[in-house]
Amino acid sequence: MSPEGPRLSADRLLGVALIVIAGLTLWSAQSLVVAFAADPLGPKGFPSAVATILAVCGALLLFGRGLPFAWPERRAAPFLLLVVMAAYALLLEPLGFLLATAGLALGVALLFGARLWMALLTSAATSAALWALFDKLLDLPLPKGILGA
Repeated sequence: MSPEGPRLSADRLLGVALIVIAGLTLWSAQSLVVAFAADPLGPKGFPSAVATILAVCGALLLFGRGLPFAWPERRAAPFLLLVVMAAYALLLEPLGFLLATAGLALGVALLFGARLWMALLTSAATSAALWALFDKLLDLPLPKGILGA
């Protein structure tokens, strides 16, 4: 058996899992109902968009013919990524959305091998863009944290 064999089947298995999760997410989103009509789309829009993205990613893994998954040069990176995401979840409320998201983006960029100055620039831009999207465009309340009310 070639070394690529198990990797390709693992990619396809993950693709199937993502498609199943997307289907369950879409099915669950259809049961979301608000008693009053806040907007025509209602609460189904966001989970349906996430389900669509999951399904597309799953299909790309299932049918894609790209390179098989390979461990990064730094083998600890996937596990450190979990630590960074857990820290984000714990620090979102006390630090606020802008700072916590900038920290998450910085950690992810560094784990993927970005240079420090580029990681700082990218994390600041990512945090500001997501804040503008969620707070200003979608009018979702975000934690302000230490930046105040």
